[in-house]
Amino acid sequence: MEQISASNIEQFQRDGAICLRQVISQNWLLLLAKGTEKALACPGPFHHIQSKNDDPGGFFTEYYLTRRIREFHRFVQEGPIAAIAGNLTNTDQIRFFFDGLFIKEPGTEKISQWHQDQPYYPINGTQVTVIWIPLDHVEHTECLTIVRGSHLTGKWYQPVLFRDDQNLRSRKPQYEVIPDMDTMPKADLLSWDMSPGDCIAFHGLSLHGASGNPTKHRRRALSTTWLGTDTKFHTRPGILEPHFANLNYPEDSPLDDEKEFPLVWERQ
Repeated sequence: MEQISASNIEQFQRDGAICLRQVISQNWLLLLAKGTEKALACPGPFHHIQSKNDDPGGFFTEYYLTRRIREFHRFVQEGPIAAIAGNLTNTDQIRFFFDGLFIKEPGTEKISQWHQDQPYYPINGTQVTVIWIPLDHVEHTECLTIVRGSHLTGKWYQPVLFRDDQNLRSRKPQYEVIPDMDTMPKADLLSWDMSPGDCIAFHGLSLHGASGNPTKHRRRALSTTWLGTDTKFHTRPGILEPHFANLNYPEDSPLDDEKEFPLVWERQ
């Protein structure tokens, strides 16, 4: 893609995250907004209200939207995001893994706890890419924030359930307790002022989190996760969120089921 330069790829590989400006057209944004309204009007079986009943505002999430809402399915299959993931990771093929919708109503205090994405997923690999797409203007103080270079430390942090902010116990010795983020140097934290059409691409092992939504407008964001050719199935302990049920793969085998994880992009 002409939007992805060599310096973009270098920055993504070095920092584990990059903000790309105006790579999603207005037509795609309108389609995603329409799909979002459908999801809110009739939530699916994989939706959760992450905030408590007495919390200010409200924090809504839903996974696997492409399975039931055609606007999201069309965006994943035909939009520019798979090619972005493929070029940033220098892979020859990109498969779609899953999606998630994250909506914080005005005045929401519930934060998105610091976490890495990949420990939640039954996969290993260095080419797992998450692309976060805001559908509203977002100031850097409310934007997704990523710890620069955290994907290169070799550390896997204990997953956290957003609903109760609890670390999930694991028998895997490589899982560590998330450090005290209040002591993290501000120079190591990446966040951006963003407009609709922008997106953040980040590595599956990048440590990240987000504040609540103290503004007077709704904050809508779509997250899509993509798999490069080195991604392999690997069992994770416990039931995580989202729950990947009934995946019948041998350990360390490729996730090549076209129905479950469709091949969306190939390098020409």
